[in-house]
Amino acid sequence: AIIICVAIPDWKKNDPVDTIRDNIERHEGLWIKCMYYSTGNWDCDDFNRFLLGLPIDLQIGRGLGITSIAAGIGAVILLMMGIDGFPVAKGDRKAKGRYRMIGGALSIASGLMILVATSWYANRIRIDHETASLQALQGNANVNRDIFGEALFIGWGAAIICFISGMMAICSSCEGDDEYDQAPNRNYVYRTSKMP
Repeated sequence: AIIICVAIPDWKKNDPVDTIRDNIERHEGLWIKCMYYSTGNWDCDDFNRFLLGLPIDLQIGRGLGITSIAAGIGAVILLMMGIDGFPVAKGDRKAKGRYRMIGGALSIASGLMILVATSWYANRIRIDHETASLQALQGNANVNRDIFGEALFIGWGAAIICFISGMMAICSSCEGDDEYDQAPNRNYVYRTSKMP
């Protein structure tokens, strides 16, 4: 979900009220901005620079988005290594617990980074929308207001999923070896009853 959030060009789109007036639909993401005309034509333009020279909201979004993806991939790898059936550190429950602990922490960090990126960008959209709305109230008819795009909601959902999965991984890593070794009936053998 984080990869989809960072990749799609729907972080910001124009207000439908303004679309009725000029018949142009605008979408903007971290990497590209597109305009769709009522005639069916469309025009997309990617940003000329990778990081430096861009507006601060794009810099923060790109930096935190890419870092969040990297942390999420690291979390998935470590959590897979922490599964009891995975052939890394087989039989070493402490090492498996450490893998799950670190993977859970990376998952929470990944969720936090995408949450900060999307919330920062959303706050910028909110401020610009309020400024443009004030200009419209003062009689300026050529105002373009923007609203939240779908990518922001995907990012917020991904952050919640990362927080929940990270907490579950950390909680599963807290079990002790003595609890596992002293579990009652661990070596219980099932015997069927004999029928007369």
